[in-house]
Amino acid sequence: MAQAAAPVDKAAALRGCHLLTDFTDVGLKILAELADQRSIGRGLFAFRAGDPSDALSFVAKGTLQLVPRDGGAALGEVATGDTVGGMSLLVEGEHVLSAVATTDVELLQISRDVFEGMKKTHPRTALKLTLALAQDLAERLREAKGPLREFLVWQISKRQAEGR
Repeated sequence: MAQAAAPVDKAAALRGCHLLTDFTDVGLKILAELADQRSIGRGLFAFRAGDPSDALSFVAKGTLQLVPRDGGAALGEVATGDTVGGMSLLVEGEHVLSAVATTDVELLQISRDVFEGMKKTHPRTALKLTLALAQDLAERLREAKGPLREFLVWQISKRQAEGR
């Protein structure tokens, strides 16, 4: 019989998250109160490519390996202090990669529904999280290489040509 994972000190785990480095203790406490803990056993999927993406997940403990929809070699990993699924709070969509636990993993998750409620109950925290997600996305796009970078440049050029 599997044992339930011990509760994570949510505020401490969020304090160690790269995305939240500019958050105050008050902001971290608000997020900690709203986040749900989810345990993923080693070798199990946190999510699969094609599944609806409806939560921002903070990796509180462990490592997830990111693999393409059709399997094959891992494309990267996220570990303690990293996040996955941030865009899901901003736009509806699906996971484009699968995430499999290479160790036992503890996630702290903010669902889209919780985030929508946070906009009303804690608007400053919601805005700060939105800005942190936007900055994280901008940094990832700036660091993009190869075909992804070429595609993004093409998209920007196309929009400029269309006058958008």
